[in-house]
Amino acid sequence: MRQERFSRTSLRDSMRSRSKQSPPSDPDNVGTPDIIASVDIGSTYSGYAFAITKDLDEDRHSIHVNKEWISGNAKLITYKAPSCVLFTPEKRLHSFGYEAEYKYGQLALDKVHTSWYYFRRFKIPVLEDETLSTATNIKDDSGKPLRAAAVFCGILKYLRSHLIDALAGILKVSNSDWIVEKFHIRWVLTHPATWTDNGQHFLKVAAKQAGIADVILVPEPVAASFYCQIMPLHRINTRNGEIICLQRTGMQYLLLDLGGGTVDSTVMELDENNELKQKQRSCGAVFGGIRVDGAFVEFLMKLIGFDIMDKFFLTCKQELLNLQKDFEIKKRTFNPANGQNIVIKLPPMVRKIYEVNYKQQLQLKVENSEYGELVKLVGDNLHIDVEIVESFYTIVAEQITSHLVKILYAGTTKDIKTLVLAGGFANSVIVQNAIRKKFPDITVLMPTDPELSVMQGGVLYGYESSPILYMKAKYSYGIAIAMPYNVHEHNDDKKFSADGVPLCADLFHRYIEVGEEIRIGEFVRSGAIFINRKDQRYLSVPIYLSTVASPLYTSDNTCHYLGRIRITLVSNRKENSQITIKMALTYTELIVEVTDEGSGRTVRDVFLDSPVD
Repeated sequence: MRQERFSRTSLRDSMRSRSKQSPPSDPDNVGTPDIIASVDIGSTYSGYAFAITKDLDEDRHSIHVNKEWISGNAKLITYKAPSCVLFTPEKRLHSFGYEAEYKYGQLALDKVHTSWYYFRRFKIPVLEDETLSTATNIKDDSGKPLRAAAVFCGILKYLRSHLIDALAGILKVSNSDWIVEKFHIRWVLTHPATWTDNGQHFLKVAAKQAGIADVILVPEPVAASFYCQIMPLHRINTRNGEIICLQRTGMQYLLLDLGGGTVDSTVMELDENNELKQKQRSCGAVFGGIRVDGAFVEFLMKLIGFDIMDKFFLTCKQELLNLQKDFEIKKRTFNPANGQNIVIKLPPMVRKIYEVNYKQQLQLKVENSEYGELVKLVGDNLHIDVEIVESFYTIVAEQITSHLVKILYAGTTKDIKTLVLAGGFANSVIVQNAIRKKFPDITVLMPTDPELSVMQGGVLYGYESSPILYMKAKYSYGIAIAMPYNVHEHNDDKKFSADGVPLCADLFHRYIEVGEEIRIGEFVRSGAIFINRKDQRYLSVPIYLSTVASPLYTSDNTCHYLGRIRITLVSNRKENSQITIKMALTYTELIVEVTDEGSGRTVRDVFLDSPVD
């Protein structure tokens, strides 16, 4: 068992060159980072990429990934590791990826695995939990519960340590005096577009617990879009290998991120000023490449028997891991155009369990199955006809094309003529063919390494000071205020008096309107509040969002409370002192700034841009 470190000469030379220049910045400094790292925790595979910021200044392609994660039998080499994590019986992180798979398999062989916590493809139950919080539990391979936050925190800790160790090794080889702990690393965490606002909050908490301070969140399709902006894209299903660049002014395209567990999308445009606009907020659905795995398991159940396979899955963990790896290799390389059957090594324990239970040879069961000549068992090798293997992809391919129909034929996106595929499942020829057949008039493009698009795109997103310059507001944002009571407009239960003046409470004063196209990070407008009481020592402003453009009251069911921002007022101010309030949006957060115009004092706070339960 081994996991390769970075060994690229270009990276070592870059670190050696940089070490002769100014030392790294203070890691607590919130300014320009020395290194930008992007973590992609995927449904099936996870990993990270990183870049030295000064290298990106010179070349946007200077992004590094772990050279290779290698499985125990060295047959499967990937730039990501399986999304598997193992905890000890004391709930301490033990290992991740292929190492976790191997250790768990060994524990299972010794029949001591049941007290350990092994999680594989744990992201799916988290995605499907609409009430996700830091208190949410998920079940491990044997049904034992553990906090989902602990699982995510464990992976983030592991990947963070892996990068730190790799950098330290490179610095040592480079004979540098730099200390890796002094580096200011900005971390970009990618997440599915389907994740709830609770999920984003959950991910930030897990990152903080993992010791990651400077963190940015970005939806996976948005990160992939940044990757595809700088990479040459190939037009699929063409003989001439036509290469197209997305950096054409006015070009709109739909980015479809095809992952293992989710299919996410976003619509982007490069305007006349070469500024990137997000024309449609990211959206997605919880299905992806693992549906093919599910179809394969269902096939085995029908072929051999539900009872036999259930017993095998429950009692033969090491052989199950080997079966899963074998199918993963075949799935990645399968092309129906070759007309070749795939051969899967059937674990010997499947045969043993069947023949002990039914007192007949498994060979006869396969020969007499509903699949007839399409499946043959030769020794321990299961030969599966290309027609059956292709059927494993049928349902998910239909789900993907149906998802695209809803997006491409919608009012705001019906004129899009370019589709960009990203994510590991984009390599599937069957999925590519299904999309081309369903949308013959749309140009379908794909980078050479679509599985790296999210991970490396996250680095580029973190590098840009304003990665997406424009987007449409997801909600309306405002504050709760009191105004003179109007008997014709206001409810009686909102009426109260202050200094003898009848007022109406809980009125929603809007700063940003839902659907409004805004420049990210820029304060769109400001409003003023006047303080009449000279003895008032502080002002606490309640912040709300709404799903509609103009709610009347903050108590309406369309409104959600985000929090408060508080400013201390000077004691010697004048009557009717003016307080100015401004709001701005980043991709995932609302920025509120309050200024006491009399003293010049300003406070700023950041809120999640969406409600969190």
